[in-house]
Amino acid sequence: MCQEKKTCQKPEELKGMPEECSPEQVKKCHGDVKEHPCVSSDERK
Repeated sequence: MCQEKKTCQKPEELKGMPEECSPEQVKKCHGDVKEHPCVSSDERK
């Protein structure tokens, strides 16, 4: 069975699309990370 596209790990905090999160929002949800874990590398471009 196919897996669906990766979704937000913290949907209760999501205000729009994961790729639209500000650095401050990413830090609030995921701590001090280099890249947003809810956004695939293809979506970051």
